[in-house]
Amino acid sequence: MASSHSTVIITVTIMILTVTLTQSKSQNNIIIKGNTTLSSDNHTFSLGFFTTNQPNHYYLGIWYSSLPTPTYVWVANRAIPTLNLLTSTLAITDTGQLSVLDGPVSVWKSEGVKTKLYNVSTGFTTRLLETGNLVVFSPDGFPVWESFDYPTDTWLPGMNITGDRRLVSWRSEVDPAPGLYSMRLKPYGYNEFELVYNSSDDAYWSTGNWTGTSFTNVPEMTIPYIYMFHFMNPAKPSASFWYTEMASDVDSTLPLTRFQVDVNGQLKQFTWSVQGSNWNMFWSQPEDKCKVYALCGNLGFCTNSLIKPCVCFHGYSPAKENEWDSDDYSSGCRRTSADLCESSDRFVDVGAVGFDASDSLSFSGSRSACEKSCLDNCSCIGLYHNDKANFCKVLYGSGLNLRNLTAYSINQDVLYLRVPKEQSRGTLPKPTSNTLLLVSVIVATISIFLIVSVALLLLRKRVKKRKGLEEDGIFPVLNLKRPPSAANIGGEEGGNGEKWFFPPWASRKIIEGNLSEIIDQRLAGAFDADEAERVALVAIWCIQDNEEMRPTMGMVVKMLEGMVEIGIPPAPKLLQALVSGESYHGVGTGGGCSGDDVTDMDLSRGGSHSSGNISPHWE
Repeated sequence: MASSHSTVIITVTIMILTVTLTQSKSQNNIIIKGNTTLSSDNHTFSLGFFTTNQPNHYYLGIWYSSLPTPTYVWVANRAIPTLNLLTSTLAITDTGQLSVLDGPVSVWKSEGVKTKLYNVSTGFTTRLLETGNLVVFSPDGFPVWESFDYPTDTWLPGMNITGDRRLVSWRSEVDPAPGLYSMRLKPYGYNEFELVYNSSDDAYWSTGNWTGTSFTNVPEMTIPYIYMFHFMNPAKPSASFWYTEMASDVDSTLPLTRFQVDVNGQLKQFTWSVQGSNWNMFWSQPEDKCKVYALCGNLGFCTNSLIKPCVCFHGYSPAKENEWDSDDYSSGCRRTSADLCESSDRFVDVGAVGFDASDSLSFSGSRSACEKSCLDNCSCIGLYHNDKANFCKVLYGSGLNLRNLTAYSINQDVLYLRVPKEQSRGTLPKPTSNTLLLVSVIVATISIFLIVSVALLLLRKRVKKRKGLEEDGIFPVLNLKRPPSAANIGGEEGGNGEKWFFPPWASRKIIEGNLSEIIDQRLAGAFDADEAERVALVAIWCIQDNEEMRPTMGMVVKMLEGMVEIGIPPAPKLLQALVSGESYHGVGTGGGCSGDDVTDMDLSRGGSHSSGNISPHWE
């Protein structure tokens, strides 16, 4: 009896020890849990779980830990998020395989671990390198797996793109799941890169062939810069392409840089601006967003707008509003009315518009016969009709890549879209005229400011000639009296009793985000708010006190076209000084820069000198 009791005790003890050892071993294999992170040696990158605007969706990813706003460069479980941060875990198995766990359930495992030569059960280590590469090392220090071999949407320096590796966009700005656009080495040729839609064989942009030093469709590669491009075994299945950075003669520090296939199908190149604390996008392809295949989805019209590139015709609305709000327009547009079609439908002239991916039926006939043919079939979405040739083309099915052809069209290019009867008087929204009006107002304001500035400088020279007036580098400026109508254009008392007139007042409102307060009320809201904000911010950058902070005209064009991200500019101080009648310290003959005040700026005969303050670095 005693022997039996002892046996039970020993058995239970062994079981407890086994469970304890197993738990201990499992704990030792955990790399990250919950909100803990793993950083590279110099804290350039971090590895951890993050979330976007989707509640209870967590992803294991790598981001720049040294930047004020997170920029994610790699995601592990991009297709299947974990649902609870507290139970989200990254662990490494005994065979060197990484696993993302949501509690006890694995939602992602690393593939292609090179462990066949290692018959060991312990000793694998994980390290995040300064390049942003997550690497698993064997016990003897040999890399058996690395994240650079499995890129997502971002291409970092040192990362190889090969025939079996491609960049795939996020699904939307808040959803890192594989999207519809990807960049790859062209199959079989292996001598150029191409952007493709939904893993199809149809490319909508290509770099052109490799010449030995650059790609034929990327002439910018021939300009000496901080990048070196390497192409090993071009035109072969083993082809591999990567790029590295080299220090410039002026600055030995290598800037943070990346390529990205964004959610709207463009390949973009970014460099981090330390002065502006933002990403500068200085290259993108295709430059025309409307050349991205199926960007706006079925019956979505591509406007190449500065902010929102897609709109729906009157009588139609976004098929999935929430996706459009996240810059995913692939769901396209649908009829606003609940019905699929009605015999009472009408046709609206939406202009010279072209599109793809539709079936069609062509025949000779009158306009009425053409419309009747369309109305008899619910799948008909519109028609072309040429009155002179009495030619009809009826369109069926889907309508992708709807874009404006006005500049190149002839009469038969005019599309008549099928819409519900109550919408038949509508046309395509045309905000262009209001946007141009807004641009004109802001440009006029800038022009007036520049003319006044030049006049003041000339006046100052005359005064100095006649009286030899110098007041320690400070001169009184012309006092612009408040006009009777100033109350209607934004003149107001500041918090300290200072007078604010329209240009500086408007600048302040724009920077504060109160754009609606400066828009002419006669527009009655008939303008694109995002476009207006972009134009307004560009205007403020163009009137910065420091000349070196002002963008070039070429950069202004890119900013207005949405090719460059626009940061929040500092408020121009000289402008307020001009209209307030007060002296503007530093606008004189000497003195140089003092302190950190952006108003202390020396204007020499050779132009403006940088004060060492924030600069947008508009190269």
